[in-house]
Amino acid sequence: MPRYYCDYCDTYLTHDSPSVRKQHNAGYKHKANVRSYYQQFEEQQTQSLIDQRIKEHLGQTAAFQQVGAAYNQHLLAQRPRLPVLPTPVMPMTGSAPLVPGMRPPVLPRPGPSPPDVLLLT
Repeated sequence: MPRYYCDYCDTYLTHDSPSVRKQHNAGYKHKANVRSYYQQFEEQQTQSLIDQRIKEHLGQTAAFQQVGAAYNQHLLAQRPRLPVLPTPVMPMTGSAPLVPGMRPPVLPRPGPSPPDVLLLT
């Protein structure tokens, strides 16, 4: 009687009858081997899809950066330069006169306020 070879389990069955095959295919070791066999291809497929998406994303990012750089250069070439104006100065009373274009003196910040004390009676 010919023997049956199971590709998933890498073993030969003792008999090649439908009942022996059915019993083997119902076994937990055979099911685990079939699951791991197809899981291997699923992982390869998933990884190739991930790699493809990353390449697409990087290609789009590079294209957007090139278009953005060209657009920015276009804007810079057409935009007229505005003159730089001095900062406005507010006159302070009671101090030395300010020179135009000079910043007023920086005043110190007020210190922290004393904590509120609650008296419990």
